[in-house]
Amino acid sequence: MSYSFLEALKDRVLVCDGAMGTMLMRYGLTSGGCSEEWNLSRPEVVEEIHRLYIEAGADCIETNTFGANRLRLSAHHLEDKVKDLNIAGARIARKVAQDKVFVLGSIGPTGKILEPFGDLSLESAYEAFKEQAMALEEGGVDALIIETMGDLQEARIALLACKENTRLPVICQMSFSENLRTTSGTPPEVSALVLWSLGADVVGANCSMGSEGLYRVLEKMILSGAPYISIQPNAGMPIIENGRLLYPETPEELADFAVKYVRLGASIVGSCCGSTPEHTRAISNAIKGMEKTRIERRASYSAFTSRTRLIEISKDLPITVIGEKLNAYAEECKKLLSSRDIDGLVELGREQIQGGAKAIDIHLASPEVNEKELVRELIINFQQFGDVPLVFDIQDPEVLEMALRIYPGRACINSISLEPSREEIIRLARRYGSVAIALTTGKERLPRDVEERIKNGEDILSMFGSNDRTDIILDPLVFSIATSPQQVRETLKALSYFNDRGYLTIMGLSNIS
Repeated sequence: MSYSFLEALKDRVLVCDGAMGTMLMRYGLTSGGCSEEWNLSRPEVVEEIHRLYIEAGADCIETNTFGANRLRLSAHHLEDKVKDLNIAGARIARKVAQDKVFVLGSIGPTGKILEPFGDLSLESAYEAFKEQAMALEEGGVDALIIETMGDLQEARIALLACKENTRLPVICQMSFSENLRTTSGTPPEVSALVLWSLGADVVGANCSMGSEGLYRVLEKMILSGAPYISIQPNAGMPIIENGRLLYPETPEELADFAVKYVRLGASIVGSCCGSTPEHTRAISNAIKGMEKTRIERRASYSAFTSRTRLIEISKDLPITVIGEKLNAYAEECKKLLSSRDIDGLVELGREQIQGGAKAIDIHLASPEVNEKELVRELIINFQQFGDVPLVFDIQDPEVLEMALRIYPGRACINSISLEPSREEIIRLARRYGSVAIALTTGKERLPRDVEERIKNGEDILSMFGSNDRTDIILDPLVFSIATSPQQVRETLKALSYFNDRGYLTIMGLSNIS
């Protein structure tokens, strides 16, 4: 191509191809057969399908590698062919695409359930996705497309594997039910925010529903502020007619909704199960010449999440309360830590949620416990018992990075500052696209007045540019009123200054006593 996939995204709306499986069945693939194996046994058929989609007007074609990860291929005793099948799939598509259209390396789910709800470890899933992504890059794809993900955590792991082991742009698409939730309960606005913050170049949705259902998904995803969204619906909800599985939406019906997607803000439109080159042709013709609708990030707004819950922070919303009882130096928490009562710690967190807190701050650094092991256990247990949003008050970079990798949402870090010792924490906040609470301390001392608080806060904000995916919440610092009564006025003046300028703020009220 004369310019890159990401450059094309900035300029125009891209049309992606349609179903591969539907087309392969027309050529004789049987139900339960391994479509990816045709990359080696019948490459001419795969090549012909790609050609038909390009002739129909597709700007992007997806490789025939959706299920070509080690875990899925093991069902066909082909786990030793991961590299061969993915490279072959990429090269077939590249051969047909030449320099005319973009080739997207398709990566689907493992078909297994991840811990803590299933037996598949996060590490095993990561290795499976890493192996596939690297093979697709070697085969010559322009970008990777993670798709049809029903579990946000699996999508996160796949995204990390792709971004950390290739240099390719990554599209990450979830799959939703009619209730606008994934199979693991994640709504569209949460998935879009989490995946974009973590580094996806494009977020989106495909499969599972027809055009109208994914229009509702797109309406929610736009709230995340992710600049590029991809929407690829099925050709309607499948029906059984005369013993055959049929997808009822016509090319014209998909095309009508493609126009609506673009007007709403979609950057990539395509189709999924049941669609054919006829659907792609109709979509391409319908959106030809349409201007892109830019998605703007909301000012004075931030959000962090659990797997299923969105915690929004804005001047236009009620105050968000974060519970702080899970602190190694709080008496009740200290007792639970000494007896290693994980259930008790989880219950202490849940009690705070029931009492009105929206999220729970975790600060468990203590000489008496293994912080890394304990934080991991709590993240897993909070998923199983209520999916509580967590804020990580962790100053050990190794422990914090572990938490950020396995937490199935967009995390909030408490805290960063100008102190040299926090440089690694800032790096991690950037790398994982977290929300970060920023203390208005200086490089060497606590602020003495409002002017120092303002300067420190604005110095921190200046460290993060418009391309950073990290959101900053400023803490003007609450000191003990008994030892520093004169600081109360300075804190309130700094708070007023930050609020007047639209900066997001937080106050640690428990520090006042």
